[in-house]
Amino acid sequence: SLQSGGKAVRTRNTAIPLPEAAVRYSSSVTHHRGLMGSSKQGAAISELARRTLRSSGVIVRTKGVERLRIDSLSVLISDLAPSVISGAIAEEADERAIAIVLEGGPGGFIGGPEPRTLDGVWVPGNPDELWEEFENSVLGLAAAGYPGCIGCAGPAAELPWDEEASRDRLR
Repeated sequence: SLQSGGKAVRTRNTAIPLPEAAVRYSSSVTHHRGLMGSSKQGAAISELARRTLRSSGVIVRTKGVERLRIDSLSVLISDLAPSVISGAIAEEADERAIAIVLEGGPGGFIGGPEPRTLDGVWVPGNPDELWEEFENSVLGLAAAGYPGCIGCAGPAAELPWDEEASRDRLR
C-alpha cells in the first residue's frame, strides 16, 4: 500500500495477471472457441483477419456494402493500431458474398460459392453473421497489437495456413 495524503491506499501488483483480466484482455483468446464463442469457421475467419491486418490496403466488395460499416471499422482499427491499415475501401458488387481484396497478397471470401482456386481464404456460411465474427476477430487482434506483437495471435498463427484442409473441414 502507498500513503496518499495521510491515508493508506491499496495497490494491486499489476505484474501478476488476474484471471478475469486474462479472459477479457488476453490477446490469445480470439482463438479459443469456448471463450469467444466462435463458429466452426473460426479458424478461417482468424486467418482472414490476420491477413487483413498485415495488408497495407483493403477493398471490401459486396451487394449492399453500406450495411458493413467499413468506415467505422477502419476508424476503430486505426484507433487500436494506427500503423496497421492505411485505408479500407467499400465497393458495391452484384454478389451477396463479401470479397476481401488485399493489397500485396491474397484475401478471401465470406459466404458465397467455393472459389475455384486456393489463393484466398473461403469462409462458407451466411455472410452477414460471419461478418460480425470477422469484425470481432480483426478488432481483437488489432487491440492485442497484431501483427507487431509476438505470439499474440495464438499458436495457430505461427503455422502456415492450409486452405485445402480448411475447405475440407468446412464443406
